[in-house]
Amino acid sequence: MKALVLVIAAVLLLAAGGGAAYFWLDAQQSKSSVVQNKPLFYPLERFVISVDSAQHSRYLVLELTLTSHSADVMAALPDASPLLRNALVEHFSNISHADVKTGFKDIPAIQTQLLDKFNQTLNQNAFSYQIEQVLVTNVFIQ
Repeated sequence: MKALVLVIAAVLLLAAGGGAAYFWLDAQQSKSSVVQNKPLFYPLERFVISVDSAQHSRYLVLELTLTSHSADVMAALPDASPLLRNALVEHFSNISHADVKTGFKDIPAIQTQLLDKFNQTLNQNAFSYQIEQVLVTNVFIQ
C-alpha cells in the first residue's frame, strides 16, 4: 500500500512540475514577442561617406536611429547592422554633393527612402522583421 501511495505521489509531483514548466515557458515566449506601447530605439553608428564634387572632397556625415515597437526587432538589429550600413553605401555612393544638399531639404522623404531600402534589405537577407521608422538624428554635409 505504501508503494502505491509513493507511486501516485511521484506521478502527481511530475505532472505538477511539467505543468509549471509549460506555463513558465509560455510566459517567457509571450514576453519576448510583446509589442511595446512606446517605441524602442536602435541608434546606428555614425555613417560617413564621400560624395561626388568636381572642386573639392565633400562628405556626408549621417546619424540614424531605427525604431520599432517590438523587442524582437531590436534584438535582431545588431546582426543586421552591417547589411544596413551596406545599404547606406549603395544608396549614397552615386549621389553628387548638390543632390545630397537638395535631398536633405526634405528630411521626411529621405527617411521614407531609407526605411524602404532597409526593409527591402532585411527581407532579401531572410530577416523576418521590419523596421517601423528611420529617424535622421544628425546630418552634416560638407
